[in-house]
Amino acid sequence: MKFDFSTPMTIYELLAIILAALALVIPFFKWIYDKYIRKLKFNFLASGKLSVFFNKSGAYVSLGGVYEAKNKTAAVKNISAKIKRTSDKAILSLRWSTFQSPVFRQIAGNYETSFETAHPFKVEADTLTPVFVEFENAEQNSGEIINSIINPLHKKANSDMNTLNISVQAYDPSYRASTEYKNALIAMNDIFFWKPGDYTIKLITEYNNSTFSCYGEFSLTKEDSEKLRANIEELFVEPLANKINCRITVNTVSKEFKLDNQSRKE
Repeated sequence: MKFDFSTPMTIYELLAIILAALALVIPFFKWIYDKYIRKLKFNFLASGKLSVFFNKSGAYVSLGGVYEAKNKTAAVKNISAKIKRTSDKAILSLRWSTFQSPVFRQIAGNYETSFETAHPFKVEADTLTPVFVEFENAEQNSGEIINSIINPLHKKANSDMNTLNISVQAYDPSYRASTEYKNALIAMNDIFFWKPGDYTIKLITEYNNSTFSCYGEFSLTKEDSEKLRANIEELFVEPLANKINCRITVNTVSKEFKLDNQSRKE
C-alpha cells in the first residue's frame, strides 16, 4: 500500500486522528487526576450512643457509627481512643478489641448478637461502612492488676466454704466483713475510673497513611458512677454466686454523647 503524503487530509480524517489521540491520553490524565489531584475525604459519623463498662477487664467503652469515604477507598488500620476525666485530667487510653454485629439473630427464642476480633477493613469509595467497636484498656497490665486483687479473694472464699462446710447464706456476712475483703475493696476503689462528672473522648482512626481524630464529650451522674462501682462487689461475690448456681449482675451505663464530625487531621 502506498501512502500519498502530498494529498492533504480531509477534515474527517483529521478529526479521526484527534479522537484516536484523545482516546489514548484520556486514561493517562484520569490516572493522574485520581492519584494526585482528587483527594480522599474521610469521616466518622457517630451514632450518638456510648456504653460505659467496668468489670474484670477494667474501665472501657463501646460506641458505634459509620465511616464515610468520598472519592477514594480507605483502608482503616487501627482505631483507638483516649478519655479524659475533666475534674483531674486523668487519662484512660483504649485500643480496639472487638467488632459487634449491628444485626441481632434469633437463636432458640433469644435474640443474640455476634462479636469478632477487631481487624483492619476497607471503606469503599463513596460508601458508608457501619462499625460498632468495643474497646479495651491499652495498658498491658490493667487486667493483671484487677486479677491480682480479685483472685486471692476468690481463693479465700472457695477455701473457706469447703473447709468450714458452711452455706453461702451463712458465710456471706463474715466474708464481706473480713480484712481481705475490705482491703480488696479499697484497692479496687483506688483504680476505679468512672467518677461523677464530665469526660472528653478523642477517637483516633489510622487509615491509609494518615490519621485523624474526632472529639466528643459525655457526662456521668452520681447514680451512673455508683451503678458501675457496684460491679466491684458483684465481682467479689462471684464464687458465692457460683456455689448456688446464680449469675452476678454486671451493670453497664448507656450515655448520649456529642462528637465533632469535622475531624481534625493530624
